[in-house]
Amino acid sequence: MILSWRTGLTAAISMGFLVAQARGTALPPPPPLPFVPQHRFNVERYGARPNGHTPATIAIQKAVHACEVAGGGIIVFPRGVFLSGPIRLGNHVELNLASGATLKMLPYGQYPLVDGRYPDFIRASHRHDIAITGRGTIDGQGAPWWTQYRRRSNGTVPHLPHRPQMIALNSVTRVLIEGVRLENPANTHISLQNACRDVTIKHIIIHTAHHSPNTDGIDVSGHNILISQCRISDGDDCIAIGGSGNQPQTMFESQNIVVTHCQFGYGHGMSIGSFTSGGIRNVMVVDCVFNRTTAGIRLKSNPGRGGLVENLLYKNIKMRSTRWPIFISSYYPHRPKEAWRLAPAPVGRMTPIWRNIRIINLTSTGSPIAGDICGLPGMPVKNVLLQNVHITAQRGMLIYDARGVYLKDCTIQTSFGPPLQIHAAQVTGWPGE
Repeated sequence: MILSWRTGLTAAISMGFLVAQARGTALPPPPPLPFVPQHRFNVERYGARPNGHTPATIAIQKAVHACEVAGGGIIVFPRGVFLSGPIRLGNHVELNLASGATLKMLPYGQYPLVDGRYPDFIRASHRHDIAITGRGTIDGQGAPWWTQYRRRSNGTVPHLPHRPQMIALNSVTRVLIEGVRLENPANTHISLQNACRDVTIKHIIIHTAHHSPNTDGIDVSGHNILISQCRISDGDDCIAIGGSGNQPQTMFESQNIVVTHCQFGYGHGMSIGSFTSGGIRNVMVVDCVFNRTTAGIRLKSNPGRGGLVENLLYKNIKMRSTRWPIFISSYYPHRPKEAWRLAPAPVGRMTPIWRNIRIINLTSTGSPIAGDICGLPGMPVKNVLLQNVHITAQRGMLIYDARGVYLKDCTIQTSFGPPLQIHAAQVTGWPGE
């Protein structure tokens, strides 16, 4: 079956700001880059041996310390394989991995346990001007960790300590991650925590097995973030924007985020949530390709971990064999059957709020399901524009508990069932209105 919409938006007064901004996509200026002096500190000079089996943790940290004492500089990893435990970075410090260089995390069983948890591999907290660059590889040797932590479907096991993240930056300002390849982490590849600011991530490759538990590509909490020209395939969210802080709704833990010219392979797609209680706004995803991802545009939360999410733009998106091209849900991880029949629950501080969402110029083929747009009876999804969206799927799109959904120049082609099902929702611009 084919369903097509060919209507204007002249009656959509509440959506006027969306239509006006949809005419152009001017990306904001890029974030400022970190300042790193050009002093160079070769880790081999501090005793690191590139043989892949002699731990270089102490030598690497000596190089970092010397770099900090000098006021900053570049820690150089030449060609070879360097084995290391936790690395801590300071201000004005860059890790540079030459082509042919591999920095490997100590394997499970040798990695240190500190105060009941495994410390993250490369970490900086409350620092500024940090970079990780080059054409080398950072390898987390994650498979043994995955075996230990795969005992439950959510990747966590009672009484097992926190798994180390590969790169964890906590409240860091001015960051550049460029050129490197990241693979096989014990946990998340890159984690930007507690409102990092002015972060640029570009030209990196994240490639980890699809069956690896909770190996998110890039988790984002922060302001002024640019993720550009990256290729990401992993075992969980390719990118996840979130925030679990206790911000008032006039504050936002994550805002002003641009994802552009990225390619997403297997993984759970371009996600927001599931924790959104800190507030998220002003996100642009432009000129991106999704190939065999579990979901493409994925907004997920539930009562108890939700918050305000607003002003999202997705434009010039191509998808192939993506399970859910569009997925917006306030019932993550499981939607009740016929949820639109439920009585409204009280709206609280952690109720998911989704509003002001634009999806423009999206083409998707080979999907099992066209999409879901699912709010709550007491808090519907509000103000969604789908313009020039064309989806071919086995089954259609479900929209319920939504207000102000506007469709312009869109088609959905299905193999089975109706292209669109609507329950307790206000949808404008389709033949049944």
